[in-house]
Amino acid sequence: MSERLVPREHLARRVQRVVERFELTAVEARFSALGQNGFAPRQLLGVWLYASLVGLHQGTRLARALQTDCALRWLSGGHCISVAVLNRFRAQNGALFLTALEQTVRWAVEEGLVRTQQLGIDSVRLRAHASRSQVRVRSQSERRLKQLSAVDVESLCASQREQHPRQVRKHEEAVRLCEQRAQASVVLSNPRAALMQFPGNGVHPGHRLTVVASGVTQRLVVGVLLTASGNDKGHLEEALQQTRRVLHAAGVPLPVRLQVAGDSGYWSEEDLRFAALHHASVDVLLNPGPATGPLANKPGMFPREAFELQHARRAVVCPAGRPLRGPVRNRFDGCDVYFGVGCRTCHLRPRCTRAKCRTFTVRWEYESLLDAMQARMKQPDAKARYQQRMATVEPVFASLQQDMGFRRLSSRHSPTIDAEVFLKLLAHNVSRLLTRSRLFCVFVLFVAPASPPASQPG
Repeated sequence: MSERLVPREHLARRVQRVVERFELTAVEARFSALGQNGFAPRQLLGVWLYASLVGLHQGTRLARALQTDCALRWLSGGHCISVAVLNRFRAQNGALFLTALEQTVRWAVEEGLVRTQQLGIDSVRLRAHASRSQVRVRSQSERRLKQLSAVDVESLCASQREQHPRQVRKHEEAVRLCEQRAQASVVLSNPRAALMQFPGNGVHPGHRLTVVASGVTQRLVVGVLLTASGNDKGHLEEALQQTRRVLHAAGVPLPVRLQVAGDSGYWSEEDLRFAALHHASVDVLLNPGPATGPLANKPGMFPREAFELQHARRAVVCPAGRPLRGPVRNRFDGCDVYFGVGCRTCHLRPRCTRAKCRTFTVRWEYESLLDAMQARMKQPDAKARYQQRMATVEPVFASLQQDMGFRRLSSRHSPTIDAEVFLKLLAHNVSRLLTRSRLFCVFVLFVAPASPPASQPG
């Protein structure tokens, strides 16, 4: 009955045609018509892909929809699959979803859809399956430990004396975990998550999903990185190494030079160093973000550009033409600090400093990397190419969050977290390939010239 109720060009049928192309030999080897593996892997994969595209992300909702939805019932072979089977298949097949994602990239390379000179990188925050009560912030725990160390335990009542060592152990464990994971915060119930600021929605436990997409038109995902970092800094190298591996497996030769554009979130010393060291294999275009901390310009004062930086001598000359005294190494942030000479009698002092002596902070390696990236961005082709970044990668996040409604993960277990993210990105790539095939059919039908009619015999 469901065969007749599902139209020929229904999304479920088109998803099924794509699923038939996937190589599932390793997974199908575990398939059996009996017991807990009694459902064919292709059927389960097709059900989860279609469910992702129509906004069904929880196993309970999907199992309920399988009872009434004709398209889902057709994909499942007429079966009402239980919640346990659906969730178990998703949790155990993260590697399958990632391999299928790489297969879609290979198909796109074979059809000439991947643009190695039109790569864009960016990230999105996804809500984690975790409670705020399980969050520990390192700075807050360190401050609390100082307060607890100053408490006179003998002056406390019996119940407070009993709670005091437990509170100390609690915050010591939080500091240890933050140091171990090199994070500012940890989530005890979800090791893959951290505290993040969500746009317009407060601070919550979350995951950071970094995506490398290809092509202004196709916007296919060719690289993915899932972390618990609060920002994008330092993720460029790992994300592009993953992208290079996927593209090479898809048939793109290693000597091919990639070109990737990223926003100001990747403007850090680590990412600029990667761009400089791997310039021969990856052309990185980054937008300079505003300077912060000791390198920031103070309003109403001379900008940093007014000071002459002599890299060879590691010297700094102020706007009045006087060499600054120094450097003195600041061990806290690894900067060199210089001090003005004759500032009290200088006529430029009102525009230079409000203190008795001007201080100037320099990170020499960062300044060299900054100059190299700024010189690259001033080249004629850089600006036009960089303006394509938003149209390349941002629609991927719109597809996940707006079209699919995927904004929060439904599990706190690490294998299921990876599997859920890979499944949604696989669904995105499948949707892009399906859209391309439909546009191609429309082009052939309405745009391509028809062949001339055969001549009639006289």
